[in-house]
Amino acid sequence: MTLQPTDFAVGTGETIGVYGPNGAGKSTLLLALAGLLPLASGTITVGGQVLGDDLSALAYHRRIAAVFQEPLLLRGTVLHNVGLGLALRGVGGTEREARVRRVLEQLRIAHLADRHVAMLSGGEAQRASLARALVLEPEVLFLDEPFAALDQPTRRRLVRELGELLGERRLATVFVTHDLAEASLLCDRCAVLDAGAILQNERPVEMFARPRTPRVAEILGLMGDESSSVIEARVAGQDLESDLARLEFTGGALEVPDVDSLVGEQVRVRVHARDVSLALSRPSGLSIRNVLAGRIVALVERQGPSLDVQLDLGGTPLIARITRKSASDLGLRPGLPVFALVKSISIDRRSVGYP
Repeated sequence: MTLQPTDFAVGTGETIGVYGPNGAGKSTLLLALAGLLPLASGTITVGGQVLGDDLSALAYHRRIAAVFQEPLLLRGTVLHNVGLGLALRGVGGTEREARVRRVLEQLRIAHLADRHVAMLSGGEAQRASLARALVLEPEVLFLDEPFAALDQPTRRRLVRELGELLGERRLATVFVTHDLAEASLLCDRCAVLDAGAILQNERPVEMFARPRTPRVAEILGLMGDESSSVIEARVAGQDLESDLARLEFTGGALEVPDVDSLVGEQVRVRVHARDVSLALSRPSGLSIRNVLAGRIVALVERQGPSLDVQLDLGGTPLIARITRKSASDLGLRPGLPVFALVKSISIDRRSVGYP
C-alpha cells in the first residue's frame, strides 16, 4: 500500500485512532510512523527532532513501544516476558522486577507473574503484551488492532482499562482499529483512511455528525446520505420496570431502551437526524420522554425537500432533519432556542457504542 502525502500529528497525552476498510493502509501508516518502514519521501519529527537527521533510528525506537493484534510472547513466565525489554536496556534486576510488578498490578494480572505464557488465555496474553509495552514508559505508543482476536466481554474490559491507563500516563498514542465503538471510547481524534489517503481527521463525535464526503459517511456506516449525531454519555440509572436507562451528557439527558450496561459506565449513543423533531416551546401532553433544550447553530441545505438543522444542546451537538416547509413555518434561524424531541424507541441497542 502506498500512502498519499499527508500531515499526521499526535500530541503528548493524545490518542489518535486510525480507521478504515481492509487494505486502506492503516497498518502501513502505523509501521511508517514507528520507523519500521522506510519513507520514500517526507519526514517523521519527534519533539522537534527529525528521524534520520537529528534523531537516530535506535534512539527513536527506545522512545516508543508497540502492541500488535497477536501477542508476541517468548518462552518463560509473564514476569520474564514483561521485563525483557527493560533487561535489554540495562535496567537492574531489583528495579526491573519492581517496575514489572507495578505495571502487572495496573493491568490486573499481578497474580499471573509466575505463570508460563503458554498457559495464558487470549485476554491474559494481550494484557501481558500491553504490560511489556507500558513498562518501558514510552513517549509514543503504537497499537495495531490489539483487541481484534478477543471475545467481546474481554475486549470491553480491556478497552475501558487501557483508556484509564492512557489518561493517567499522558502518552502520545496511535491506535489502529476496525471497531468504531473502540475508537470513540479511546480516541481524542480519529483519522479515516482510504486507499492510503486520510479523508477526515477530527473528534469521533464531530465526524459522525458531519462526515466530510460521501465516502467518509459510507466508511462510517452512515449509508452515504444519512446524517446522525453521536452523543457521549454516562449511564446514570436503570428503570427495570420500563426497561429504560437514563443517560446523562453535557447539556441534558436521554432515556433509551434496553442498554446492557452498568450504572456509571460511559457509552456513545447515535441519534439519526431523521428521528429528531423540533418545537419552539416545550410540548405538554405528549408521551415522548426525550425533550432536549437547545439552540440552532446552522441550517444546512440538502438536495430535495429537506435540510439539516445543527443544534447545540449546551455543549453537545445534535442534528435534526426536517422539511424546508417546516423550517419556514417555524421561522427557524441560527441562534433561535428550540426543543428537540427524540423518541426513546428510535434509539436501540444497535445505536449504542459500549466501552
